[in-house]
Amino acid sequence: MTAATREPMPDSPRLGGPALPPVTRMVNPVRDYDWGSTSILAHLQGREPHGGPEAELWMGGHPSSPSALVTGPGAATRPLPDAVADDPRATLGDAVVERFGPRLPFMLKVLAVERPLSLQVHPDAARALAVYDAAGGSPYVDPYAKPELIVAVEEMSAIFGFRPAAEAARLLAGLGTPQSAALAADLSAAPAAGDDEPALRAAFRRLVTWPADDVPALVAAAAAAVAVPPAAPGDPLAAEARRWVGRLAKLHPRDPLVLAPLLLGLIRLAPGDAVFVPAGVPHAYLSGCGVEVLAASDNVVRAGLTTKRVDVAELLAIVDSRPGAEPLTPAADLGGGEVAWQPTIPDFRLTRLLVDGAARLAPDVGGPQIVLCLRGSVTLRSGDARVALAGGESAFVTAAAGDVELTGAGEVYRAACGVLL
Repeated sequence: MTAATREPMPDSPRLGGPALPPVTRMVNPVRDYDWGSTSILAHLQGREPHGGPEAELWMGGHPSSPSALVTGPGAATRPLPDAVADDPRATLGDAVVERFGPRLPFMLKVLAVERPLSLQVHPDAARALAVYDAAGGSPYVDPYAKPELIVAVEEMSAIFGFRPAAEAARLLAGLGTPQSAALAADLSAAPAAGDDEPALRAAFRRLVTWPADDVPALVAAAAAAVAVPPAAPGDPLAAEARRWVGRLAKLHPRDPLVLAPLLLGLIRLAPGDAVFVPAGVPHAYLSGCGVEVLAASDNVVRAGLTTKRVDVAELLAIVDSRPGAEPLTPAADLGGGEVAWQPTIPDFRLTRLLVDGAARLAPDVGGPQIVLCLRGSVTLRSGDARVALAGGESAFVTAAAGDVELTGAGEVYRAACGVLL
C-alpha cells in the first residue's frame, strides 16, 4: 500500500453510548477450523480442551468474528465495533480515523496449527477495492488488503513464496514422476541468470490447472516416489520437501498442490522468528503456534490443499511468482525488554514485551492498541482504569489512554497501527 492509496471511507459513524475507559478487558472468539490444535489454545488460556480443534483466537473488530469489551458489572459486554463507532476519534485517534475511517484497521490472532492450512494468497489494496462487490458477487468479503506478520511462539513450518527456478527444477526432476518432469520442463525456460518469474508462473499455472481426471495419478505417483529413499541421500533441502509432499499426499489425495513444496519455498521459524506476508505471496502455515498481526480483512484466495473453492482466475491474477528473498523480518530492540516488528506499511506493527515487575507502554503509536498477555499474568493501569490479564487474555487500549503501566510477570504482545504514510 502506497502513500497515494487511500481506503474507502465507511459511512458516517453513529455517536452516543457510554464513554469507553482507556483500558478495557476483551472477550475474544475462538475459530474452530479443522486444522487447529485440540490443546494449544486451551493450555494457553488455562482451561480444559473441549475435544475438538481450536485454530485461531481472534482479537479485533472484523465483522465476521468481532471481539467484545467488558464494560459493566456482571461482565456486561459491548461489541468492539460498536464502541469504536460511538466515539471513533477518542477510541482510534484523529490520524487513524483520517487514514482508515472509523474502524479498527488491524487484528491480532493466536494461531494453533495442528495440520497444514490451505495454500493461499491475499490481494493488495487496489485489487481488493476494485473487485469487491458488497452484494456478494466477488471473491472478496471486504474492500481491504490483508497483509500479515506472524511471530513464532513455538517452532513453525510454512510454505512461503517461490523457490528460484533452478532449485525448483532440480527438486521436481528429482522426484522422478512424469508429472513432476513436466513441471521441471516449464522451469527449464528460465534464463541461467535473469528473470525467473515467467518460468515460475508457467509451472504454477500448469499445476493449479492440472486436468482433474489426472490428479489422482499425480498424487499417487508423488506418494510412491517419496516413499522410496532418494538415490543420492544427503540433500536436506530435498529431504524436507519430499517429507511434506508425502504428508500432503495423505491429506489431499485429489489435489495437485501436494507438489507445492517442490516449487514453492519451505521455511522454519524458531520461537521469536517473524515473517511478513505481503500481497500476492503464496503461503501456508504447516505446523506450530504463532502470534499474528494483520490488517482487518478476511480476503483469501485459495490455491489448493483445501476442500474449499479455488478461484483459479483470481489466483493467477494476483499471485506474485517472483522467487522469494529472505523471508524473515528482523526485530528492532526498543530497550526495556521490548522488541518490535514494523513492516513499512501503515496497517500495523507488533511488539513483544517481557514484563518482570513493572513496565510502561508509552503512547508512541498514535492510535489504539490491543495488548495480549501470552504467558504469565500482568495488570494494565491507565488513570483509574485497571485490567488484570492472565495467559491468553487481552485488553483494548484507546488512543486517548496516554501512558499505560504494566505490573506483574509475563510475555506481552501489543498490536498497533504502523507508520501512517
